[in-house]
Amino acid sequence: MNFSKKILIIGSGIAGIAASLKLKSYGLESTIVDKGNFIGGRIGTREEKVGKNTYYFFHGAQFFTAKSNNFKKVINLGIKEHYIKKFGDFSPPRFRGFPTMRNFLSNISEDINIQQNFKITGLKKINKKISALDEKSKSWNVFDAVISTIPAPQNLELMNNFPVLKQSLKTASYDACMALMFYFDEHPLKIPDYFEFYDKPSILSWMAASNNKRYWTAHTKGSYSNLNLNNNKLLIKNEILSSIEDFLSALMNKPNINFSSLHVWKYAKIKQIVVGKQIDPEFPIAIAGDFMEGPNVESAFISGEKAAELIFNRLS
Repeated sequence: MNFSKKILIIGSGIAGIAASLKLKSYGLESTIVDKGNFIGGRIGTREEKVGKNTYYFFHGAQFFTAKSNNFKKVINLGIKEHYIKKFGDFSPPRFRGFPTMRNFLSNISEDINIQQNFKITGLKKINKKISALDEKSKSWNVFDAVISTIPAPQNLELMNNFPVLKQSLKTASYDACMALMFYFDEHPLKIPDYFEFYDKPSILSWMAASNNKRYWTAHTKGSYSNLNLNNNKLLIKNEILSSIEDFLSALMNKPNINFSSLHVWKYAKIKQIVVGKQIDPEFPIAIAGDFMEGPNVESAFISGEKAAELIFNRLS
């Protein structure tokens, strides 16, 4: 086949990066575009500057696990190259990017062309190719193939000209999540790095330290987040902080914590995966993300690889 294909991937999270890496293994180069400032999507890292020092909150996914051979290879390479480390003592093993979660993706994507602050607002058919509308230039650019990896509800807005994919995306649903970032006045001693509350009567689902134990993120359960998604953020902040303080008070004498910021993940955790096609039956356009496989990092990775394989076969 002709390997000088022009392929666009929308979204610089793990699904988009996995798709690009898989295409590269077939000899196909691609360009990833993303509307955000940083790569990673929900594998998020936020900086906190205190004087001359910079600290980090991991306000999205806290870790990843690996069952598939391909993802195990990615993790093993990262451990060898020191940008992935084991997190805690769990079974199955959990891993994190090092020194931040974003370093995981920045290292595996260093040979990929990625353009941030670049939003695609439309997709349409043109002959047997796909044309994409760039929001800034208002121009349409033609591609031999497109893979879109943004959350299913946002993907829906792009797929008006591709009814089969649009129908697939309609079957997915998400829970929202509130991520509250906080820090201790002093380094907390003798407490674990991670707590889960899934089976407890709490609005929290978990909370975890970053690579510095003073800096933590707490996530709320889907039931609470969905109900309060459009409510007053100050009230939400105070309610989450109160829950954190109540829990810590049972472990520490007068836990002195400080609020840093609140981030709302509208499409945080996939609740219902897609039932339907991943690639258009006629045109070289596919979708990928956790909404295709399941609510974890590895599922998004697997979905990206599958989309790349589908596109490769379509172009062959």
